[in-house]
Amino acid sequence: MKLSALTLLLFFVSVALVMASVVGYFRPLPYVTEYRYWLALGGYGILAFGIIFKGHSH
Repeated sequence: MKLSALTLLLFFVSVALVMASVVGYFRPLPYVTEYRYWLALGGYGILAFGIIFKGHSH
């Protein structure tokens, strides 16, 4: 599977949001701990968006 630049960017943004959510779960951080569920949901939403519109970048 070859990723385009946009798809790769969305993937890394998604991973960053989900990882921030996991860190916020195990360690109390301002804002991150409070919004950890929204961060995870947003990360998975961005990942789903990138998968659905993978072929529509041109």
